[in-house]
Amino acid sequence: MGKSRRLIELMMAVNRKRKFTVKELAEEFGVSTRTMLRDLQELSGMGVPLYSQVGAGGGYHVLTERSLPPISFTENEAFSMFFASHALRHFSSLPFEASAKSALRKFYRYLPEDVKSQIDEMRNRIDFFTHTRPERADYLELLLQASIRRLPVTINYGIRKNGTHERTIQPIGIYAHEGYWFCPAYCYFRKAFRLFRVDRIGSAVLADAEASSPTVDVSELDLTNWGPHFYSTRESVDVKVKLTAKGIELFREKSWIFPWGEVHRSKDGTGILEMGIFPSEIPFFADYFFSFGAEAVVLQPEELREAVRTKLVRALEEYKV
Repeated sequence: MGKSRRLIELMMAVNRKRKFTVKELAEEFGVSTRTMLRDLQELSGMGVPLYSQVGAGGGYHVLTERSLPPISFTENEAFSMFFASHALRHFSSLPFEASAKSALRKFYRYLPEDVKSQIDEMRNRIDFFTHTRPERADYLELLLQASIRRLPVTINYGIRKNGTHERTIQPIGIYAHEGYWFCPAYCYFRKAFRLFRVDRIGSAVLADAEASSPTVDVSELDLTNWGPHFYSTRESVDVKVKLTAKGIELFREKSWIFPWGEVHRSKDGTGILEMGIFPSEIPFFADYFFSFGAEAVVLQPEELREAVRTKLVRALEEYKV
């Protein structure tokens, strides 16, 4: 095996093992311990964060911030990476934002000049417009890592003018919509699932996992199936809304608010939306269905129906001559 190929495979091996001895690697690669020591020194010079530990149980270790082995890309694969990054440029906050920029700078630096030219031209030929929000969402990376590793997070949450409060949550994931980032999570204080807007999180730190024991199993939940778990039958209020065909389109455009809502369509193109909400959310959903105008009619509960009716009456009063 040539030296260059051996170094690449060695880099992959140490990243996979994380802890090893020179003798183990020398036997695996069929070289002397002296040659393996030289190879490890070269890897260290290439940026692989290695450190040695002497004594019983010693050996080499790889630090958490590992360097990955080099990968070959086609031109179209290179275009796709910059395309994906460019598509997200209107968001004021992104997870791994600094790392993504650093990676693209490194990648761009070693591209052929003609490929660089095409990428530069592409920036002005395609775009994905979304709402540009001034609010920063500063804890996206922590929330995402916590959801992957199933670790609880203690946050300070709320709108500053209304006061904030501390609570511990188990993030399910994060998603973006209309320029805002959201985090569905299990709330240990409410003992129920809640949806948090990340820009309203003032601080976030990993919590003590043993002190925070969820009353429900969250191990199998992710962004594809968390919706039905959002409301418990004990807390929720059943909602029914009659939608016109246009109203169904509007609901689909805004269904991120409650992806668990279900529309039963009729032959004439209209439909009935059925869902559950918390009683405390009636003012929010009154604004939501008011925005539909005549395309949505709340059938139940009466509290929500009356809240929408009140808004409609006030709007009509503004148009009186």
